[in-house]
Amino acid sequence: MADAPDSKSGVLRDVGVQLPPPAPLYKIRGEEMNKQRLVLTLICITLSFTVFLTAFESNVFAGMVGESAPEFRLKDLKGNEVSLSSFKGKPVLLNFWMTWCHFCKKERKELDALYKAYKDKDLVIIAVALDKSKRVVKNFIKNHPAEYIVLSDTEMTAGRMYGVRGYPTTFLIDRDGIVKYKFSGARAWSSSVSGDIIDKLIK
Repeated sequence: MADAPDSKSGVLRDVGVQLPPPAPLYKIRGEEMNKQRLVLTLICITLSFTVFLTAFESNVFAGMVGESAPEFRLKDLKGNEVSLSSFKGKPVLLNFWMTWCHFCKKERKELDALYKAYKDKDLVIIAVALDKSKRVVKNFIKNHPAEYIVLSDTEMTAGRMYGVRGYPTTFLIDRDGIVKYKFSGARAWSSSVSGDIIDKLIK
């Protein structure tokens, strides 16, 4: 209750102030339970999504490691047929790329440096261009020469065999033709970490 002056006499009188009744206890508890259910639902969704991503990545990005590298035959930019099996007994870095791919372009310099550092240690670098036009690949290499092997896979023959879904994607194959590593995305091949991996591969 609050006191207010009477407009005529100036005498204070009580003025009733209507306050909303307190919420019932069961209603408060119900709202809290709804909030808890919402939080638990969000946690379950997050965990489910995390499990899905983990399974997806294990299948897509780690697939083929430990398996024999699929054999393929493709032509280089001069029209010569090249098969993967012709390099058996040598460690192979198999790189899938596209001429329009920004990260693929950045990785070219890394692969050039890697080739120069390991060309006398049996390492074979094969870059498979997945562009639909061989002429586009030729023009690219004309402007950005490569000393390592460049093949054209306009039909995505090898690309599908290796399950390539992003660019660049690289496979490291040992002397026995077994896939030892798979990398998705551009990599700093001149780094010490990459150097250690390559050193293990060529032994």
